[in-house]
Amino acid sequence: MVVTLFKGGQIMQLTKTVYFRDYPSVGQKKSGLTISFPDKDAKLYGYVEPLSSYSVRRIIGYDLFAELNSAADRVGSPVATYVRALLKKGINGNLQDFSLDRKAGLQATFRGGKGSPLHDWFPYLEGYSPDFVGSIISEYAPKAETILDPFCGSGTTALVAALKGRRGFYTEVNPVCQYVIAAKASALSMPSSKRHSLSTHLLEIGDGLSALLKKSQPDTALRSAYEMAFSGRPSFDNIAFDLILRARALADRLGAENAALGVLFTVAVLRSLVPGSLLIRRGDLRFRTDAELARERPCFMMALKNSLHIIASDLDDCETASGTVQFVGSDARQLAAELKSPVDAIITSPPYLNGTNYFRNTKLELWFLRQLACKSHLRRYRDAAITSGINDVTVRKSRGNGASVLPTLLTDTIEALVDNAYDQRIPMMVEAYFREMSMVIQNLSQVSHRDTTVAIDLGDSCYGDIWVPTHDIICDLMAQHGFDRSELVVLRERQSRGGSRLSQTLQVFKPNSGRWSGMMKEPKSTTLKSDIRMKRWTTFRENLPHQRGEMAKRNWGHPWHSLCSYQGKLKASIAHTLTHALLPEREGRILDPFSGVGSIPFEARLQGHTAFGFDISPAAIAISRAKLETVDEVEVRRVMDDLETYIDRHKSRPLNKKALDTIRFNGPLLAYFHQETLKEIAAARAFFLQNPPETGSQALVFASMLHVLHGNRPYALSRRSHPITPFAPTGEFEYRRVIEKVGQKVDRALMHVTSRDVPSGRSFDQDATAAWPEDVTDLDAIITSPPFFDSTRFHTANWMRLWFAGWDAQDFAEKPEMFVDERQKRSFAIYDSIFAQGAERLKKGAYFAVHLGKSAKCDMAAALTAIGSNYLDLVDSFAESVEHCESHGIRDKGTVTHHQYLLFKRR
Repeated sequence: MVVTLFKGGQIMQLTKTVYFRDYPSVGQKKSGLTISFPDKDAKLYGYVEPLSSYSVRRIIGYDLFAELNSAADRVGSPVATYVRALLKKGINGNLQDFSLDRKAGLQATFRGGKGSPLHDWFPYLEGYSPDFVGSIISEYAPKAETILDPFCGSGTTALVAALKGRRGFYTEVNPVCQYVIAAKASALSMPSSKRHSLSTHLLEIGDGLSALLKKSQPDTALRSAYEMAFSGRPSFDNIAFDLILRARALADRLGAENAALGVLFTVAVLRSLVPGSLLIRRGDLRFRTDAELARERPCFMMALKNSLHIIASDLDDCETASGTVQFVGSDARQLAAELKSPVDAIITSPPYLNGTNYFRNTKLELWFLRQLACKSHLRRYRDAAITSGINDVTVRKSRGNGASVLPTLLTDTIEALVDNAYDQRIPMMVEAYFREMSMVIQNLSQVSHRDTTVAIDLGDSCYGDIWVPTHDIICDLMAQHGFDRSELVVLRERQSRGGSRLSQTLQVFKPNSGRWSGMMKEPKSTTLKSDIRMKRWTTFRENLPHQRGEMAKRNWGHPWHSLCSYQGKLKASIAHTLTHALLPEREGRILDPFSGVGSIPFEARLQGHTAFGFDISPAAIAISRAKLETVDEVEVRRVMDDLETYIDRHKSRPLNKKALDTIRFNGPLLAYFHQETLKEIAAARAFFLQNPPETGSQALVFASMLHVLHGNRPYALSRRSHPITPFAPTGEFEYRRVIEKVGQKVDRALMHVTSRDVPSGRSFDQDATAAWPEDVTDLDAIITSPPFFDSTRFHTANWMRLWFAGWDAQDFAEKPEMFVDERQKRSFAIYDSIFAQGAERLKKGAYFAVHLGKSAKCDMAAALTAIGSNYLDLVDSFAESVEHCESHGIRDKGTVTHHQYLLFKRR
């Protein structure tokens, strides 16, 4: 079959350009080898045209142009002719299945995709090719300007829409897929010069990868998360595991220097985790057999180098998209609440019934992205997704929301499964799947207009002898919501394990004009509705009450805000105003993922709300616990008695001066205390290490002890120092009895103990960038103040309290790398998981407020706005100067000149 293409009345030359690292080029403009195809090779061209340069180089067997040119010279052939011959030989029988017939092209393009630019950045089972999406748009929705995929997977639909100059919208529940799609979309939005520069950097990283990883320290927090989330057989050999932990640190460092480069390197690692592991993808993810390991031993280093080369090559190949890609949420069942206007086309492939376990198959990638820190988190992800596997089944999901009237075909199928299924979870799974898909379809009808086209790719299933006609049941559900099927194309036929004939189809639907007239959704107004919370926020912004009158005073607010002095603590009046503005009148739920000593959640608790706080500093966690959890005076007195008894029994023990002398920041620890006082402090430290504070009452005593450790007044146990940061001490050594000073502080605190009528909250020992606890959900607000980029380091400012809480010299050498104030200097990408999880845990319409610091070195608001806007709507941002603020006697406040405020809203 000969195909001649015309454009503007002229015959078009069929050409394909292939890029080589060493191909002669001038300046920074990329160039490559252009191969022409005569009409007789139109089918070959049709097969090769969508492939990336990387894929073409793999087919012909040459990665460098110099080697290819020498080989062509040896056989006396022009290079382009030689390449065409190699392509014919390499592709071989694949062309037999390739058709240029327009209708049959859907089948051909569906099977394609591998090798297309960006398509191979991440392996996604059951995905379709870019050309398949392009064919659907051309055939069924040529005028569509806005295109939605509610199950976007690796992003093909949204990305193809953008490349065609359209607006691609998508929802996707898996954080790994969300990350990869965002990386691809960012690459397509860049000018070619930036992509070429990033390509060069990735190739340089690949060439020097061994040395770069060797210089990077293994990420200890990621190691701990693996130990919590995985059990049984290891997923990696020891060498690969160490390299992956180092790759995490390298990704963070690269991201701090060049955000886009850090993201692309991270994607390369994600692509390499399974190839470099002891597991293999064969449908689902499983461990390699001994025979498979004997044939090919996995090598993470080689896999990562290969991934870097693929991504680098694709960056040179791909075009700059004239359209856009936009994430609109994680749940396809909530689309109507997320989209502001109807879309022109919907192209999607829903999860297959009892198909791939997408979360188990991306378990390694979720872990590397810091989205999986314990076993239960995987269950939470599966619960958030459409029920499509037998292990997803719960009674709640199988009898939950969805279609009120199930189609007859579905009820008949369920009855047959109940009678014949080998596992009674199967009919429950089938019912839950279609009920939830009914919810999705209902939302599709609400985000459609009378001319919207809906194209759904889906396969059917068989359990024993019972066939589940998935596409026909979906057709019935679509009819219930006002759609008629206009086209049914069989994409491929297959056979079940029992020998039943199954098929995969593309169904195309259009709105039913008769039933649609009263259902059509009008475009939403893009104007945010005013509510009392926005009015209060506006008042806060305009008046800045914490800078005026009583609220401007240092000691404003509840006395427990001063339970223990702490550098970097948010001003109580700011915490009060923000919580009052963004929470309901009573009984709200709030989280501060960077709680510190609990100023924000404590203010929320005082206003009658349930408050949660995260921190990884043992000192900060205990101080917050005292403020957020119930305190009982009887228990406090018992702890004090136990502490006094323990000190009296152990204070005569000699000090380990060698160990104590290793703790020295502003001065050696031994220089701060009279020797007898230090013996009592050491005994008290041992008491709390044996009896860590697990209740609010115990935490109150512990916090009081932390407070009196150092200061410049008689309450302190130290020589004269500073109450916030223990600067080098001055003055005479004086014995001060520990239990007396702690008791005085406890007595003062108990005078203002919080009423039992106030809701109790909880302070978690929790890394905000890791997967959050399951019970922190249904939030009315997230309000937080992360460490400022240019502020004093928290572990050095609070070193003495951290020592008392259990840190030793090795902890001070290793643990600061886990603190966000250190990690964000390498990359702000660590905030991605925080915003992603925040969007999941907030109620619809709830707010996420962030208090930041701006300096000459870093505009934190700009960095976090870009990340947060991927998951939430930015409502407002502003800054206030703080150059006038008092220093509290601290010589180095950092270089922060402004406080910045960001306000996001849950879509």
